[in-house]
Amino acid sequence: MRYIILPLLFLLCILNPLSARRTVVTTAGSVNNGNWLAGDTIVLKNGNWTNQTISLRGFGTASQPIVLIAEKPGDVVFNGTSRISVSGQFIEISGIYFKDGTLSGSPVVEFRTSSSNTAENCRLTNCAIINYNPPLNTVDSKWVSLYGRNNRVDNCSFENKTNSGTLLVVWLTSGVVPTHVVENNYFGYRVANLDDKGEELNGQEIIRIGDSNTSMQYANCIVRNNFFEKCNGEIEIISNKSCGNTYSNNVFYECRGMLTLRHGNDCTVEGNYFFGNGVSSSGGVRIIGEDHKVYNNYFDNLRGTNFRAALCMVRGKENSVLNDYFQVKNALVAFNTFVNCTQSFCINYNSSSTYTMPPVGTVVAHNHVYNTNSNNTNVNLAQQQTNMDITWKNNLMNQGKYTNFTYNATQIITGQNSQMQLIATPVAIYEPVSGSALVNYSTAEYENISSDIRGRIRNNAAKLPGASEIEGVSSKPMPAKNTVGAAFLNEITTVDNISVDEKPFVLRSWKGSLSFESLENGQVSIHDITGKSVKEFHVVAFARQDKKIGEGMFLVRFYSDLGKSYAQKIIL
Repeated sequence: MRYIILPLLFLLCILNPLSARRTVVTTAGSVNNGNWLAGDTIVLKNGNWTNQTISLRGFGTASQPIVLIAEKPGDVVFNGTSRISVSGQFIEISGIYFKDGTLSGSPVVEFRTSSSNTAENCRLTNCAIINYNPPLNTVDSKWVSLYGRNNRVDNCSFENKTNSGTLLVVWLTSGVVPTHVVENNYFGYRVANLDDKGEELNGQEIIRIGDSNTSMQYANCIVRNNFFEKCNGEIEIISNKSCGNTYSNNVFYECRGMLTLRHGNDCTVEGNYFFGNGVSSSGGVRIIGEDHKVYNNYFDNLRGTNFRAALCMVRGKENSVLNDYFQVKNALVAFNTFVNCTQSFCINYNSSSTYTMPPVGTVVAHNHVYNTNSNNTNVNLAQQQTNMDITWKNNLMNQGKYTNFTYNATQIITGQNSQMQLIATPVAIYEPVSGSALVNYSTAEYENISSDIRGRIRNNAAKLPGASEIEGVSSKPMPAKNTVGAAFLNEITTVDNISVDEKPFVLRSWKGSLSFESLENGQVSIHDITGKSVKEFHVVAFARQDKKIGEGMFLVRFYSDLGKSYAQKIIL
């Protein structure tokens, strides 16, 4: 027997080194003065943490991070002027609720402890910052400041920022490509501060990556799977001010603003959803700069025009300085769907006549504009210029108006029945069905655009115009409001004792693994008892999936594509 026990003890020592500790603390000083090593878990005792400043510097590893975690997610409440800063490597902050604070000037969460000590491979997860504002709304402060590289903000909730200053900022340093990821978060309910003329003050974005001075640097950040609701701080909900960033599969719901490629080049905007629901000034994407790609996006009932159109291409300034408007060059706008938008395309627009550089080397192709009446403007060419160079081809626009824009039958195809109907995604969208005229105008162009907005494979020989294909398996679910953000804030339907006949899935378990089989397509999210997400995957109806999870108690959540949610506890 001892020959079996000794190897097991050796293995346990490798997996759980003697240096790894689980320490419960009650003050910020206990965190700040500790000597934390890889694998250590620092547990913040439940209760109110008032005017506490945590400054944690440490060096974890990928397999053994240093974890700063709430004793129970959501029950550790930071208020007053409490804040957290971290630096070093592989530190994870989890389960903390920043609520009703009065912090002024400093970031609530900062990925550095000093100007020379920044964070790498660190993470903010399953936290919430809600109504954390200084007494004076004119004070400029940020909620999250990202420095360093390879950091992640995920599954967090951010609501009701009322003071000046961008909510989340990525700060760039010369020679550092940050490659941060911001995903699966909820951003909601920001109201604009106004100047004496009643106009929105600048600098009230939700996310900004870079600034004017660093805008020609590559950041290579990813913003994906987030839900933005009623984010009305200013025209720029997201302000891109650097190069090489990707914005993918985000939902913008009743937001009076835009995803704006304000400065920088070579960014990708793909597979996002913009729902205006008729709200005034609601917009989509604004393009400025070079080599941007905007494809597979869905724009619905947006009411913005000009700068706030569903798709605005800005007229630039000759010899632009860093903080002005650069000329649009080599943009690709393809395979997007526009539904009942007041102004789908606004091209070559600027509010000043001193801007004279039109878009060049640009392609607008295989887009689909669908209007249920003829009152909306499909294309507004704000200013005609002989040196403008835009290639229009194979764009289907069933009905609508055109301003200063003429086209031929290969550039814009009109009068076709695209056979669209509402699909039961978390927020319903229009998609084509069998018999749609879109199938008659398919294309083999752009091999790199190999799937549609919902992850269905596109036939390389016959891609349909617009964001959606008709056939195929959806592998990229739209984010839903209750599937993102902090788990302890999400309300779900618990079905611990529900019978198999009353729910659309069956769970089976064995030796740390589970088998999941569903009657409906949907998304599965598995959380441990701390609320931390341990596994997420998409399921297709009647297709069994086996997953290795590990031992313990878990909560399995299922969000069906029909808009319903379920949950079940399971012990593995």
